[in-house]
Amino acid sequence: MKIHRTGLFLILIIIYSRLFSTFANVANDLHFAFLENLKEQLTLPMSWSARGAVGLGEYAVFVLWNWPLNYLFGVLGGLGLPYTLLIKCLGFGLFIIVAVWSISRILEYLNISEFGRLIGILFYLSNSYILLLLDGGQLNLALAYSLLPLTFLLYKKGEETKSLKGSILFAISTIVLSIFDIRILYLLALLIFLNFLVTLFLKPNSIKDIIGSNLKMALLSGAIFVGFHAYWIIPSLFARAPSLPTSYGRVFQVDLLSFASLGHSLTLLQPHWYRNVFGKITELKLEFMLIPLLVLLAPIFRRKDKNIAFWLIVLVVGIFMIKGANPPLPQVYPWLFTHMPGLSFFRDPTKFFFLVALSYSVLIGITVDEVSQRLSILKIKSGFLKSYILNPKTFVFLLAVYFLLLVRPIWLGQMTGTFSPPIYQNEYEEINSLVEKDSSFGRVFWIPTKAPLGYSSFKHPSVEASRLVEKRPFAIGTVGTYEIFNYLREAPFMGELFDVAGIRYIVYPYPDTRREELKQDNIDYYYAFLDQLSNLPWVESRVSDPPVPLLKVKEAQDHFFITNNTYLVIGSDKIYNDLARIEGFKLSNNALIFAEEQPAVGNTCKDRPCTVILYDKNEIDYAATFIDKSNFIFPAGQLEFSPSANSGSSGWWKRETLDLLWWRNFLQEKYGIDNQDFDFGGGWAVAEGDKQLTINDKKFTKDNKLLARLMLSNRGGRMNFFQGDQEVGEIDTRIEEPEKVEIKLTGYAEIPDQIFEYDESEVRWFEIGNLVSDQHITIKAEGEINVVNSLVSLPQAEFDRLRSLVYKDNIIHWESLGNDAKNELVRVESSPQVSYQRINPTHYKVSIEKIASPVTLAFSETYDPLWEITNIETGQKNTSYPLYSLINGFYVDKDGEYEIYFSPQKYVYPGLAISGMTVFGIIALLYYSRKRQQ
Repeated sequence: MKIHRTGLFLILIIIYSRLFSTFANVANDLHFAFLENLKEQLTLPMSWSARGAVGLGEYAVFVLWNWPLNYLFGVLGGLGLPYTLLIKCLGFGLFIIVAVWSISRILEYLNISEFGRLIGILFYLSNSYILLLLDGGQLNLALAYSLLPLTFLLYKKGEETKSLKGSILFAISTIVLSIFDIRILYLLALLIFLNFLVTLFLKPNSIKDIIGSNLKMALLSGAIFVGFHAYWIIPSLFARAPSLPTSYGRVFQVDLLSFASLGHSLTLLQPHWYRNVFGKITELKLEFMLIPLLVLLAPIFRRKDKNIAFWLIVLVVGIFMIKGANPPLPQVYPWLFTHMPGLSFFRDPTKFFFLVALSYSVLIGITVDEVSQRLSILKIKSGFLKSYILNPKTFVFLLAVYFLLLVRPIWLGQMTGTFSPPIYQNEYEEINSLVEKDSSFGRVFWIPTKAPLGYSSFKHPSVEASRLVEKRPFAIGTVGTYEIFNYLREAPFMGELFDVAGIRYIVYPYPDTRREELKQDNIDYYYAFLDQLSNLPWVESRVSDPPVPLLKVKEAQDHFFITNNTYLVIGSDKIYNDLARIEGFKLSNNALIFAEEQPAVGNTCKDRPCTVILYDKNEIDYAATFIDKSNFIFPAGQLEFSPSANSGSSGWWKRETLDLLWWRNFLQEKYGIDNQDFDFGGGWAVAEGDKQLTINDKKFTKDNKLLARLMLSNRGGRMNFFQGDQEVGEIDTRIEEPEKVEIKLTGYAEIPDQIFEYDESEVRWFEIGNLVSDQHITIKAEGEINVVNSLVSLPQAEFDRLRSLVYKDNIIHWESLGNDAKNELVRVESSPQVSYQRINPTHYKVSIEKIASPVTLAFSETYDPLWEITNIETGQKNTSYPLYSLINGFYVDKDGEYEIYFSPQKYVYPGLAISGMTVFGIIALLYYSRKRQQ
């Protein structure tokens, strides 16, 4: 037995030795952590985080399940242990130890013999899925993978023994699994559910006992889980529930991320093996075909084994789920994704390889067990064949060699992540040193994404071009959909946005040639784009050259800065283009609040000094910005992304707020029109041609005033609104002579600049008429394209009240201002001073002096209304409002000391107390169960 274990140890060394080499283990999902980063993790759970590539910050409650592991790294980092040592020991070393122990225990539980266990362990630790998971740096997932077999085994033992200790051990294992990656609890729950069904089927006379024991375990483990994770569950309940990005719930995400075919699932071939380049799918390989054959031998050898039946069911479910939206039955997974709670965590269905790898390891172990037994009793005359060929040891040796050959890119040094030395290490060390020495606050902007060796700290957070293109003020600068980062070059206001976003550096690394096969065109474009960036008027200098060029921006505001002028803009953010033409204009001196970005933003300037700019809008558009969100009816909410086949909405389809790039390009390419209006966060309902849409809503009340926000263009026509047979009103949506919009796309090399001309469209609010009943509304659209953003039904008195609010403010019609008036409007007369102290990511103290009149305090973190400002002297508290569709703004009318606080954090502390009590409770229960056994 010792010799066999030594053999397994040597094979694992061959596979994993490169993880323990002297180079830094980094990958796309595993970035190098500097000592500063490690020490930052030595803190209580923080509900707001700007770590990693999220340098503008985000609500972080839902990723706090990982806090205990991060805290452990922080403690060890605080003791001076380097990241490279920690990641090798607490990361890869822990993974190997736990995985070997975990899978060996479940194989032993299933009475699989020594040879079967050795091969089962080897397969579990050497298949293409787990190795690519490690190479890609998804270490948390890998740790969860290592623990899953043991957690399921503890469930089985707890179910069998029905003991308190067994239930507690299972609960503890579940907690540790959730700390590694909470999503894998879903897979554990699936395993338990399948086991529950199989057990009920096999023991129909024990249904009551089976249900009872499972219910007790579920209640105890659930209570312990909730208690332990109370530090993030309580903020989720009382502040804001965590949510995935809107696009994560879309069915097309499944189509986009369904990389594995049925063949990949059956052969356990990770579809990106081995270069791990997103979207580049590996073709099926003949040498992997032996794996499913080995698995299929298990039920042939042990036809009456009930355990095999269970693992075959797990296998079939896993294989079917892995292929996602691919054939056969491609419609099943998308349907489950839409209707099964929690499955939105599995946009990428390859995580179901967890189930296949576990079941394959068990079934291959059984196959090896059976083959070994048969070979050991095989009677043949030839001593040579018996001793060296047809014996269990040779069979096991050949299988081990086979598994090694399957993963040969590992030991041949062909991987592109943690198993290989990082590229350009010396160059990154040079620019990291330059940035680190800069003591002033300034973000680092990475194109397209942050490099794993890139420097990051709380003074120099990292932001990514690929993330910022999804944010409104950057997206509007993008021309077309092919070259999505051209907003850096094309938008005349981009330098001003970088200034208010506090971006001081730009890094544009040369592509990784291990992962990308560059053509000459790609190389030419890289250098051309780099030169274009270097020559932008708002870029100060190129500090370093390729392969890791570092550019320094001329101006970047501090984390907090004062904007003297505050404007509420009714209209689109095309105003940025106009403002950029004003000589000496500084966006950092002028706070822009876009009132049509979300409902009721108009109330931001209510009872506060504020200048209102009507930008190609009228007073009705302004009045609508006071309407509460509860009164809005967004027709897009009842539509699909493809033209509907339903009788009440036939032919209508929608696009949502985050589809800005696609939507704008669609209008330009198909209809030759351009539109940059906001949608109040409700999307667009679209009719191409003559279509009819029925809208049901309880807000439709007889005699109420009906308002509609519609798009006008030279491709429009007419929209009629009916209740039953009675017409409520009609709007002409066609513009006969629209203004022209010119958009430039800069060329490079031999490609000249291009000027695209489009007809301008606009979106306006209209008074449709008074409702004649409480019935549904039918919209009849005529024309090439008609678009509805929102409907509102208000009592006449409420509508009159909203209109009366308009005339209480200082209103400026932008189009009526001359150049001198515009210059005067944005002129700054005073320069208040601001200083601040960072307590933690959720808490700052700010001191403001020399305020002559009310100002906006800008805070360059992602806008979130849960940020609050409190005057320390008076205790007066206000929430933030959105500046530039990007960051936070706070109203300040006098000098003083202020606290900036992210309000969900106050719920973390009582939750953490509950978590601590839960830990003590677990210890007490274990002690009690042990005493009772004695």
